[in-house]
Amino acid sequence: MTESVPPTIDARHLLAFLGNVPFFYGKNLAAEANSVVDVEFDENIGQIEGTVTDSGEEFSPMIQVHLEGGEWKIESCECTCDAPGICSHIAALAITSNKIASQPRPLPVHEEKPDTVWSKQIDSWFEESEPGPADGLLGSQHDPVVPMALQFLLFDSKDATQQQQWMPTGTIPHPTRNKRFRLGVRPMVRNAEGRWVRGQLRWTTLGFKTYGWNLLRAQHHWFTRFASMARSDSQLQFKVDEDWLFLDEYASELLWPLLEQAGELGIALITTRSEQRVRIVDPASFSMQASLDEQQLQLDGVLHIAGQDLVLDPEAPSGVIAEHGFYAQMAQPDEIWLAPSTEPVPDAHRRWYIDRRPVTVPAPEINDFFESSYPRLARRFELRSVSDELVLPDLKPPYVHATVVYKREFNENKEPNDTAALDFQIRYPGIPSDQEVYDVEAEELLQAAVHEVFLEHEEAGNPNLSPKFYARDDTIDFVTEILPALERLPEVQLVEQGTRPTFRQLRELPQLKINAVNHERTDWLDLGLLITVGDHEVPFSQIVEAMSNGQMKLRLPDNTWFSLNHPMFAKLKALVDEAQAMNDKPKEGDLKLTVFQISMFEELDEMAEGIDGADLFIARMRSLLKVAEAHHAQVPNTLDAQLRPYQVEGFHWLSRLYEGGFGGILADDMGLGKTLQTIALMLHAHKLWADPEACAQLPAAQRTRLPFLVVAPSSVVSNWEMEINKFAPSLRVVSVEGTLPSPRQLQELAQDYDVILTTYTLLRLNDEIYEAQRFAGLILDEAQFVKNKSTKAHRTAVNLQTNFKLAVTGTPMENNLSELGALLSLVAPALFLNTTRFNRQFARPIEVLGDKETLALLQRRIKPFMLRRTKESVVLDLPAKQEQQILVRLSEEHQHVYDTHLNRERQKILHLVEDLDRNRFTIFQSLTHLRMLALEPSLVDPELSDIPGSKLEALFDQLDDVVGEGHRALIFSQFTSYLKVLADKLAERGVRFVYLDGNTRNRSKVIEQFKEGEAPLFLISLKAGGFGLNLTEADYCFLLDPWWNPAVEAQAIDRTHRIGQTRQVMVYRMISQGTIEEKVVALQESKRKLISTVMDEADGFSKALTAQDIRGLLE
Repeated sequence: MTESVPPTIDARHLLAFLGNVPFFYGKNLAAEANSVVDVEFDENIGQIEGTVTDSGEEFSPMIQVHLEGGEWKIESCECTCDAPGICSHIAALAITSNKIASQPRPLPVHEEKPDTVWSKQIDSWFEESEPGPADGLLGSQHDPVVPMALQFLLFDSKDATQQQQWMPTGTIPHPTRNKRFRLGVRPMVRNAEGRWVRGQLRWTTLGFKTYGWNLLRAQHHWFTRFASMARSDSQLQFKVDEDWLFLDEYASELLWPLLEQAGELGIALITTRSEQRVRIVDPASFSMQASLDEQQLQLDGVLHIAGQDLVLDPEAPSGVIAEHGFYAQMAQPDEIWLAPSTEPVPDAHRRWYIDRRPVTVPAPEINDFFESSYPRLARRFELRSVSDELVLPDLKPPYVHATVVYKREFNENKEPNDTAALDFQIRYPGIPSDQEVYDVEAEELLQAAVHEVFLEHEEAGNPNLSPKFYARDDTIDFVTEILPALERLPEVQLVEQGTRPTFRQLRELPQLKINAVNHERTDWLDLGLLITVGDHEVPFSQIVEAMSNGQMKLRLPDNTWFSLNHPMFAKLKALVDEAQAMNDKPKEGDLKLTVFQISMFEELDEMAEGIDGADLFIARMRSLLKVAEAHHAQVPNTLDAQLRPYQVEGFHWLSRLYEGGFGGILADDMGLGKTLQTIALMLHAHKLWADPEACAQLPAAQRTRLPFLVVAPSSVVSNWEMEINKFAPSLRVVSVEGTLPSPRQLQELAQDYDVILTTYTLLRLNDEIYEAQRFAGLILDEAQFVKNKSTKAHRTAVNLQTNFKLAVTGTPMENNLSELGALLSLVAPALFLNTTRFNRQFARPIEVLGDKETLALLQRRIKPFMLRRTKESVVLDLPAKQEQQILVRLSEEHQHVYDTHLNRERQKILHLVEDLDRNRFTIFQSLTHLRMLALEPSLVDPELSDIPGSKLEALFDQLDDVVGEGHRALIFSQFTSYLKVLADKLAERGVRFVYLDGNTRNRSKVIEQFKEGEAPLFLISLKAGGFGLNLTEADYCFLLDPWWNPAVEAQAIDRTHRIGQTRQVMVYRMISQGTIEEKVVALQESKRKLISTVMDEADGFSKALTAQDIRGLLE
């Protein structure tokens, strides 16, 4: 490309070709620093190119030009921005090209030596600044500078199409019309002869076409800004060349600092007459003055400017500059004054300048004027009296005009609904409501007064006096409270349309009456709830519906009403909601209870004035509630044992449940004699059957003498048989030790025996045979074996034919509330109806959200069906139990092996835990791997047998003292492989011990050996010996590894710390320091809190085991 100086394109042609909009945006873009660079012109092909940066993006516009009649013309153009038509980038290139063409070519720049670049850079910081865009000359520095001026000219006209210069009155008389003045301005330059001339300068082209005038950049820049400010309000268009710009429409308030800057830049403010001056004066204001004579009252406009009060008439040459200033042409001195306004000029003032005539009011109409027009004028204009005999009245304050429209509507049930629509309007006396008038301070006071009324009546209020609509019960509040308060406000004028409804409050205390009807299902009761207030009766279903809708009161058809803010309503609704949540087909306000929902019945019974109907059903439920007051059953004299006081209470509780046909959970602490209390109940049942009168009081299904079925783990069945034979020899007991070939065999046993013992395994295998037989009762010992509802054993227990089912377990909850819910579904099947509802209504809120109210509610609901006592609360003579943690530090080799495996397993588990349900087995397999490593490396890898486990060394230190001092100890571990390692080590040391795990065949013999003192140590696997054993001969207990579930550990400890123990029991939990075992102990604590919270009614909450818990184990 042959690079040449860009050509100069005529500004008129440039504007015509580009168009107004692209030219405007292109000019602004070109004015930005470094926005247009690399401008080049190829003279051979007539092509201008360059790079334009717009909003961070670069574009490459191109302009094709040619010579025509000695002038350069644009032939075509294009740009890489893909915008349709001519874009701002092309315009920016054209404007920049013209600018470059008007400047002298710079001298070639010699390349600086590398070693002087840094010094020149520093020197540049101290050089004089180069002239900016507002400095220097637009033309040659050798030509004389041409000063600029802003010329003012006052025009007056009849309309927008006819203008002429204003001359003093009398020169061009217009006796029949009013004057309309406009103040025009235009740019001027001083020619060589010293005269001010237009010099072809126009507002539309001033920014890019100066016709060769050698102008100061600063002055030229001022004029382009002046035009730009006018253009911003669309007053200056590029459609035609305009000589004059009229300040009347100059909307920007930047006019005033611009005029002030003009003097600083040497820009003269001139008029068309050399003797006339233009002066900027102090801020001015406009007012009206009133004068009175015998014939009329007259209002004139007054302009307060430069210390003078100019009474304005149609001939007065003055006007308004948009909303921010005034101008006036003075005769003496001969000047045009410009003044900013003291405050924004209202529309009314500008309209007066259009009319410009004084207002004359004939004397007979003066009173009408002050009544109808004066309030408007006085609020929009500053109004003064210039006649002594005319005293202007004070303005009346605004007021609130409140309109209320009443209507009565009816719903589909023909029930009335009174509504009230309230609307506010601030009005000014004497001013039509459709005319805008504002007194901000007065209106704020009015709004505050009305707003206070709403706040006093506990309503959000109307800080802006917006409309309000009241319906149903809200109408009561409005009519009885808010409306009277508004009427008492002197600032409010109330207008009512329609008939105001009247309401009367019922202030009597509400009373609950219950009508009970036996349900078609035997164990259900239908309850009709009726609320009586004064002499009005209301079904509670209406109250439930109203409260569900958020209503605070209930209106009756006769327009009486009563408040729903009564504690009984809230409590009653909570009961109804709870019952409906458990109901299969809930109905609004409908209440059905089962015999197992005793605590709910108790709460209803306490609130009700009386319950009518279903007398037998009601008596049955009340009998269970009043165990403490009712006649207690006598402990059978056929029981060969002396019951402790708490065991007598337990027997009373069991007998009351049995006599009422209810089941329950006997959840006493391990070692408190749950078996003995249950045996006493069996004897009591036989006593009832032997007494015809007492037997007749039993539920029909329990009047027939049948055997009790006791289901227990195989390890404790023999203990049941031994206990029954010992304490109740009158009961015939048989133990089923294998599968039954047919139902007939079980029927024969039922005829010959009073108690049938079997195991959970045999119950599962012979489910159909057991389900075909009726029993006097089902006793589920160690009932945690059926805590999983999905197991066959649980389903079989559900299906067994008996009215009375008793779960006997010291740990009805081992992990979560769902386990407790599963047991309750066995013994009290209609208490929560199904597990899904129990989990939704109780388990999740308590475990996940820690909801204390729901916890308290659950405790109330299960209280009649679960009895739990701890050893600490009932056995005063039980020796103390001391528990201690022993932290074992791993050896260096052992720790290294553990850490290596931990890092590997952590990565795997953290990946798998993202889908916990699918990968649960694999995750716990890895966790078990780490737990075994914390005990003994050889448990995981036999090749690591040369690395001794640190925990056994610590254990032997303890055992040496225990055995040496004649104590006896139980040693528990859940890993049988670890117990066998320990057994080998003890054998090597010559220490006597006995061993029990799930594979031990001679279980009874092993237990007897320890009881008889043949060995001081008893090695027991946690699952095989954690329950069903009485080993009070031991007074030391060692737990070698922590288990996830603290309840399992507690059962193990209670093998020795139970009734019959005479010595203090020492419990040692051995924890490998810095391993997963420490995390397991922390997890145990959270579960222990949950269990104690629900079972023992203490505070504290916990979550079920989650992915976060597992991550915590690996931290």
